[in-house]
Amino acid sequence: MRIDTTALRLTLAYLLAAALWVLLSDQALIALGLPEDLHTRLQSLKGLLFVTLTATLLYAILYRHAVRYREKQRVITTSEERLRLALEATHNGLWDLDMASQRVFFSDSYAALLGIDRAALGDTREQWIEYVHPEDRERVLQKIEVNLQRADYQNTYRMRHADGSYRWIHSRGSLLYNAAGKPMRFIGIASDITQRRADEDSLRQAAAVFDATQEGVLVTDAEQRIVHVNPAFSRITGYASEEILGQMPTLLKSGRHDEVFYHNMWQALQQRGAWAGEVWNRRKGGEIYPQWQCIRVIHDTQGRVSHYVAVFSDITALKRSQRELDYLAHHDPLSNLPNRLLFTERVAHALERSSEEQPGAVLLIDLDHFKHINESLGHNVGDLLLKAIGERLQQVIPSGCTLARLGGDEFGLLHDQCGEAALAAELAQQLLHSLEAPFRLDGHELYISASIGISLFPHDADSVEQVLRNADSALFKAKSSGRESFAFYEQELTDYARQRVELASSLRHAFENEELRVFYQPLHDLRDGKKVGQEALVRWQHPERGLLPPADFIPIAEDNGMIAAIDLWVLEQACRQMVRWNQEQDEPGFVAVNVSSRLFGRGELDLRVAQVLAETGLDPSQLELEVTESAVMEDPAAALSLLKRLRALGVRLAIDDFGTGYSSLARLKRLPVHKLKLDQSFVRGLPNDAEDAAIARAVIALGHNLGLKVLAEGIETAEQGDFLRNLDCDYGQGYHFGRPQPATSPVSPKPEAQQLPLSPED
Repeated sequence: MRIDTTALRLTLAYLLAAALWVLLSDQALIALGLPEDLHTRLQSLKGLLFVTLTATLLYAILYRHAVRYREKQRVITTSEERLRLALEATHNGLWDLDMASQRVFFSDSYAALLGIDRAALGDTREQWIEYVHPEDRERVLQKIEVNLQRADYQNTYRMRHADGSYRWIHSRGSLLYNAAGKPMRFIGIASDITQRRADEDSLRQAAAVFDATQEGVLVTDAEQRIVHVNPAFSRITGYASEEILGQMPTLLKSGRHDEVFYHNMWQALQQRGAWAGEVWNRRKGGEIYPQWQCIRVIHDTQGRVSHYVAVFSDITALKRSQRELDYLAHHDPLSNLPNRLLFTERVAHALERSSEEQPGAVLLIDLDHFKHINESLGHNVGDLLLKAIGERLQQVIPSGCTLARLGGDEFGLLHDQCGEAALAAELAQQLLHSLEAPFRLDGHELYISASIGISLFPHDADSVEQVLRNADSALFKAKSSGRESFAFYEQELTDYARQRVELASSLRHAFENEELRVFYQPLHDLRDGKKVGQEALVRWQHPERGLLPPADFIPIAEDNGMIAAIDLWVLEQACRQMVRWNQEQDEPGFVAVNVSSRLFGRGELDLRVAQVLAETGLDPSQLELEVTESAVMEDPAAALSLLKRLRALGVRLAIDDFGTGYSSLARLKRLPVHKLKLDQSFVRGLPNDAEDAAIARAVIALGHNLGLKVLAEGIETAEQGDFLRNLDCDYGQGYHFGRPQPATSPVSPKPEAQQLPLSPED
């Protein structure tokens, strides 16, 4: 047993004082020699005094002890209260194992962790271990036994809650020793870390997802500096984390998006806290690629923006797949041509853009007797033939047209800039002609023809359904009329187009058959009425339709490119005729020849003119070339150069149809021409039409101010001639002076009493 030194000292002091008191007081009384009875009374009084003094001393000692005890008890109570409040505030529970008794004390807060009463825990380790998860019990007990041999203890395990679930508990404690170094108490606290464990698991999972996800992740701070990226970001963009951290996301910009795009993005982030959409960014190597990006705003506990998180995926492959799927959805897999879906979409778009001034055409092409090939040679050969037909048709269609396979043996052709029915007819004829050559496939020589139905829009229809329906009706007409032909939806248009095609075909043989003729119309001086020259005009002596005026075949020649050859032929014939007139002393002064814009635009006209003059021997001053105003203005610089070269040859030059184009006066004054020809459209209304009169007066004045002569076309009456003469117009031409006639025919009398309409080429 341990002896308290303070108590021992007090006891020894008391024994010494008491012994001295007894011995000294007794000796003092004996020394006084008092009577016995007085001695006895004093002896008793001395004993009472000693008891009183010792009692007083004992009281003082006990009182002091009680005060100290109460103070310590108050301190202990306060400490216990603080400990209890601290444990409650931290949601921790207290446990205390008495090493001597092996009894365990659990605080109320410890029991609260499990949702049970403290009494249910008991006060032994055996009772407590029953609440530990069976899988953790052996490990927990081993841990306790190990830690009973050292000071610090930490352990994590699961304990059963009153609701049947298991909660994660984290215990920390220490082993307390007495003065002799022997373990006396094992005490510590326990915390419920279930939520923390769940949060840690979530963080670990998020980190694993962050690192393993195939989507790129970019995190910036509130100032938009990049603070974190994942491996997928580096794989997609090519930037390593050390290269991009601290940079701004603008480093990745592709330049494809304008400021409005980014303004709308930031507005969405500010208003909704999130944005998602397609963005084109740039990789480290410079490649621009599409990505689908989602951006979210992260706020701190104060509600302030702390971070921005962007998650994106590279959708290059998706875009490629979409294009491939779109291609498959809109194209025929056999021929790789657009299918019916894409064809109808393009027809719809063409209808939206079309107008009376910009019409279009749809041609339905159906193969004649194609089923016989399938039935006799099999579908493999039939498929090869369909593919070959598509390739051959593509070779002859104009650029910008859409050729589609609509299904089976039917093809569709969209020409959204088909100016007139004649062009559609000519195109149909080209398509039919392209199929005339045999197809050599899989050892077979195959012949196939087709029938074509043509529908014009918006003339025939204003909807896709109606356009296709009309074309189908026209196709039925073509098949009904014997196949291997084409038909328009309107019968009248079909007849007209066929005539045009027939004329175009016949015109190619007109040179060989010597069917073209040159007629001459006189040009007169309006002041004295004398003839000053002749204008050469072409006619076609058609073997079946008779003499055709230029209006019937010149537009066809312009479309098929024959106009230049016709111009050169007329030029040569006119020059030879002028030489004959010179030899016959029938001098008309000069001969005027029209030059088409097609021939003028070639730029080699001066060489051809020089060649003709050299071959015929005609004096260049007796040749006048008439060039239209529109031809000059197509390329003014090239026209000026060509006109100067022609002028250097010595030929005369005139601007034909003046007033119908859009001439620049600044360029006109520099042109080396001799004459302006006032177009007949401004002469027809003279002298009564005030507007025509004003235009005629202005053109004549303009020509004279530029030092040019002015010739008026289409003069049909004496009144028109007189009016123009009064305006000081120099020359005139028209039925009033004489009709175009062959060179060998006598000049016909002037048709003064007739009002005959003129074609533009007359």
